[in-house]
Amino acid sequence: MYKTYLQDKIEKGKINGADNFLLKKSSKYLEGLLIKLDEQIDSRLVRAFYNLFISILILRNKSSGLLLSELGGYICGFRKAPAGTKRISNLLRSKKWEHKLIKDYLFEKTKERIASLQKEGKRPLLLWDDSRLEKPESWWSEGLCSVWSSKGKRLTKIKRGFYRPPSSRICVPGYKWTATMLSCLGGVPSVCQMTWWTTRGKHKELATNIIFRMLKRLKKELNTGVLHVLDRGYANIWTVEHMLHFQQDFLIRWKKNHLLIATKKGKKKTHLLARSFKGKKPRLIYDKERKEQRSATIAWGEVFHPELPDIPLYLVILRDKKRQTPPIYFLTSVIITNARTAWEMANSYMHRWEIEQSFRFCKTELAMESPRLWFWENKLKLLAIVALVYDFLLTLLRNWRTWVNLFLRNWGHRTGNRYRNTSIPIYRLRAAISVCIFSLFALLQNSG
Repeated sequence: MYKTYLQDKIEKGKINGADNFLLKKSSKYLEGLLIKLDEQIDSRLVRAFYNLFISILILRNKSSGLLLSELGGYICGFRKAPAGTKRISNLLRSKKWEHKLIKDYLFEKTKERIASLQKEGKRPLLLWDDSRLEKPESWWSEGLCSVWSSKGKRLTKIKRGFYRPPSSRICVPGYKWTATMLSCLGGVPSVCQMTWWTTRGKHKELATNIIFRMLKRLKKELNTGVLHVLDRGYANIWTVEHMLHFQQDFLIRWKKNHLLIATKKGKKKTHLLARSFKGKKPRLIYDKERKEQRSATIAWGEVFHPELPDIPLYLVILRDKKRQTPPIYFLTSVIITNARTAWEMANSYMHRWEIEQSFRFCKTELAMESPRLWFWENKLKLLAIVALVYDFLLTLLRNWRTWVNLFLRNWGHRTGNRYRNTSIPIYRLRAAISVCIFSLFALLQNSG
């Protein structure tokens, strides 16, 4: 539907209006991928791929946003929803293409952006983190494994006046999720890699293998100069060894009880070793969780890991000047000789919050926990398409701010100081785009 409409508008030379702008930019964004798909599958399935991409942009529903029967109505119209569902099913079941095609396409875009950032003199940041897709009501679907339920933890949180909930960890069926986002200080992120994996069955995978393959590919196809930013879940020796083996710079939020070695101070736990490094160059930083400014000092020093005593690393300590919050420790391979570099490392880690927001957006707005597909490869294909949709939205924020303001003003209006003073939220942009394209969908359905 949408591909045919766009081609008709291009032939007539009428590419005006916000809806036509979205169709044109999405077609341009997917151009290289659609060409590769056209070499492997039937052209009708290629059109179905593009129409599915636009349908995911339209449908906003956390519980059923990726159900094939729901999406089918947005491809061929509600009166022909079964036909649209069959087209999506044929696309996902096709054995002639794999989800790796989309992963490779995102990686090529990442390479281009890294080269662009390095040309501008900015340090590219690769933000790493893990999450999970929870499927608590599923049981027989392929690839399910046991995952820790963050939703269960939130719902059983102790509330005043209510009984004490279960204290042990709650586990439900689901899938593991490892993501890597490319960004820079002050920039909008983009998707580098999204991998869904399981710890059970014939598709069993290990987290260390995923990181190893990604670093191996980066080493093979990219130059150095990328800084990998990781949270405390990666604070272990194998992460450090992998990064050093592939000659990658890294920044890890380190745990205070891990042992480190410093010259003339011996082997001590990190929080004890950090006491000998005095804070310098106080600055005001913004605490996102508490929504307030804090005065903080920075300290740094050369250290060694007990299992890698010949390789110098650097410990960075960020302290709250009023001591209202505990210090934050970072371990990095970047040579730090002054406060400017140390603050750059601290700000780089604070920028890692972008990937946490990505997980939340994909689960809520893009309904990544809603698919009901039996087979593993079909799920990966659908989730990879959703990752493309998310990266397209980030591309709009990064490159088309004028049009973004137009969408928010005309199709996503909100009142109140909170919306006027805050930065442009991607949630409002998705809502505005959904309304804009749905008006086109209604026009096409009525005219058809």
